[in-house]
Amino acid sequence: MPPVPACRAAAPRSRTMKQLSIYVPVQIRAADFRSFALFDTFRHKGLWRRPALFLAIMGVSAILCYSRYPQEGALLLGTILAVLGLALPLIWYLSYEHSIRTQSKKMGLLKGPRRAYTLIFQDDGIQVSPDQGKTFTPLSWDQVTGVYRRSGITYLYVGDHAYLLPHSQAREGAGPLWDMMKRCLPAGKLHDLNPS
Repeated sequence: MPPVPACRAAAPRSRTMKQLSIYVPVQIRAADFRSFALFDTFRHKGLWRRPALFLAIMGVSAILCYSRYPQEGALLLGTILAVLGLALPLIWYLSYEHSIRTQSKKMGLLKGPRRAYTLIFQDDGIQVSPDQGKTFTPLSWDQVTGVYRRSGITYLYVGDHAYLLPHSQAREGAGPLWDMMKRCLPAGKLHDLNPS
């Protein structure tokens, strides 16, 4: 027999009691998208490590060259390594910022907020509608791989896909939404990044 989900065990209801539903009709702004893209790339996926490692290797190599200063060409080689060590990660980051802006433009976010999807959270699962409530796709709480609550917004990951949930757009408020997530998900999937 499969285990009872924590949210069902924590919220027993009689047949006449209505199930709590939390509606989040999401409109994404360019600033929300940029903030999420930076979080996803650098914090969630940890892709800052490679440029940092490259910078460290080039920096150490430059220092080793500078330590051999009286030798011919040591200063030039050290300077070239230092410049490359700084320039290439900087170029990579600026290119990444440009790609975020390009994607925001393609999505129409630079013109203003864009209606993206609606999520309905209930104790027995999540309903996702990409077309303003015309059709819904059900998700079970087990499909959620991680939730990251930040100041003003929560990121809900389902596999590699993420849903942005601005707190101001949750009809019932951010508090009840987070409480439901705490009830329905194991603690290991919940990450509260709010500075307290």
